[in-house]
Amino acid sequence: MSAKGLSDMKFIMDFQAQRHWDWKVAVYLYGAGTSAGLIFLEVVLRNLEMIGATTALYGMWIGLGLALLSLAFLFDHLGPKARWRFLYVFRRPRTSWISRGAIIVTVLVLLRLVILLPSMPGFEGLPVGEGTALGGVLRATVLLFALAFMAYSGLVLSSWNSIAFWNTPMLPMLYVGYSFLAGMAALPIVGAIAGGSHEVGLVVPVVRTHLLALLLVNALGLLLYIWGMASGTLPCRESVRRLLRGEQRWNFWAGIVGVGLMLPLIAVGAALSEGSGWGSLPALILVGACLAIQIGSYLLRDAVLRVGVYGQPV
Repeated sequence: MSAKGLSDMKFIMDFQAQRHWDWKVAVYLYGAGTSAGLIFLEVVLRNLEMIGATTALYGMWIGLGLALLSLAFLFDHLGPKARWRFLYVFRRPRTSWISRGAIIVTVLVLLRLVILLPSMPGFEGLPVGEGTALGGVLRATVLLFALAFMAYSGLVLSSWNSIAFWNTPMLPMLYVGYSFLAGMAALPIVGAIAGGSHEVGLVVPVVRTHLLALLLVNALGLLLYIWGMASGTLPCRESVRRLLRGEQRWNFWAGIVGVGLMLPLIAVGAALSEGSGWGSLPALILVGACLAIQIGSYLLRDAVLRVGVYGQPV
């Protein structure tokens, strides 16, 4: 006689990965963090006269455009109804991280537009340019909101109690670190767009030491985050398994570690060995390494989203 009843039923015990936040949200998280990092560093380095006016101006516009592009991806992800009701997102700043983020990025974009006005024809006389009292106040405010925007993307994820891999203060810290890394790596790219190898040659001596330090700090931060989660609860350990040995292993080892960290470390180390001399070929190599950092920064956000699992197996 064959078995009947409950013996024919199949029980599936596995953790369910979240599917709602996809690659569009990863693009938003990457764009938000990188644009805020670029804006922050551009203001600071320009104030210290460590980068030229051309690179700073291009950095302003590119940082602003990247922030707006990331928001476009977010609203596209939310769907057609949410796109036309975007004003509702501002309603609950006391309880909603989404509302807080919308307010932060709106203020940041408006401040950047005001600061950019003197670079546009017909607005040269506005008292918000470099060296003015009002311009200094606005730039200091921009730094605060840019730092808040960098932390925001990690805080949104860490507020999700149902996904243990995200629910840790280490995640916002990691995202802030990667925002500074990608923002610093964006400066040679901006220099290449602004003035080719000559402008890159002016930017690289300023950023290469900081870039090396940020690469090492973020590699350590990523190691500590993975190590902490590997010794956490069962859902945390399952997320780590999926990241290191599961479906995201190639993105992690080849993309985040190999392309995003190891390759730039080699290139930046070679850049430091160049000393004061800087030719077009080393400049091209370093710009390529900075592009690799951007790839790794995006893949980090994407992989963290994809390996997030809910707390109970189903």
